[in-house]
Amino acid sequence: MTGLWHRVNPTLYQKEKSEVETHYPDLHFVRVGDSVRLCGTFAVTYEGRVLDRYSVELQLARDHPKSLPLVREVGGRIPQHEHRHINPRDGMACVLLPDERWRVWPPGSSLLSFLTGPVHSFFLAQSLVDLGHPCPFGQWEHGAKGIFQYYSELLKTSDVRVICNFLECLAAKKVKGHWRCPCRNGRLLRHCHSNVITDLKEKICRRDATKSLEMLRAAGPLSLDKVPTADSVISISASELQRHTSAERSYLTCQEEPPTIQGLVSPPQSDQKSQL
Repeated sequence: MTGLWHRVNPTLYQKEKSEVETHYPDLHFVRVGDSVRLCGTFAVTYEGRVLDRYSVELQLARDHPKSLPLVREVGGRIPQHEHRHINPRDGMACVLLPDERWRVWPPGSSLLSFLTGPVHSFFLAQSLVDLGHPCPFGQWEHGAKGIFQYYSELLKTSDVRVICNFLECLAAKKVKGHWRCPCRNGRLLRHCHSNVITDLKEKICRRDATKSLEMLRAAGPLSLDKVPTADSVISISASELQRHTSAERSYLTCQEEPPTIQGLVSPPQSDQKSQL
């Protein structure tokens, strides 16, 4: 899509506006120059009642809904610190890891589902932490360490070289079958994990893969040696952990017909982790 999304597709604009303002009557669409923003009070519910309220501002991308909205808490409630998943440089809330969007807020989903899913989970976690509870959905670490944790869990490997190899394939404009497989077993890609690469390329966009690859390379392997694995940072119930674990299969188990992630059960939106 070229041009500003709300001008190119006014029907989508009216649909998003109607759905959001019906569900969240204290949030309002505001046009500021060429941008569309969502401003007002965001209600956080817990166990069927309103637990908290936050003053928020969301700036929708020029190519919405292709790119993620930018989320800010503007009331000064949340400390602007990376440990609270607020970027201290620009005040941006890190409501999800872009690479994980396919599981949390898949492309084509409505703005309302972004609010009721990852945005609500982010602010609910903030409120529960303020009340002395641990983060209920788990959390990735910050920057390159969080990216390493995410791909370690996704690919079931702690080898940063393998992770970078896979990211190189995801960032490439075109992947060729005669390349060596990123799992480093020496086989050609077409005889190993080509199905995995094809499936992941449909889920993780080149832009996000490229940025993650650059961050991992800038961090270097030594800085990632002692990063805790995903198992040590997940904070969910035993039943959720069992379901989550059974849904995630190792992609790097080399066999004659390498595994694919088609049919992988996606966790509910409340399972996403915050990451800076």
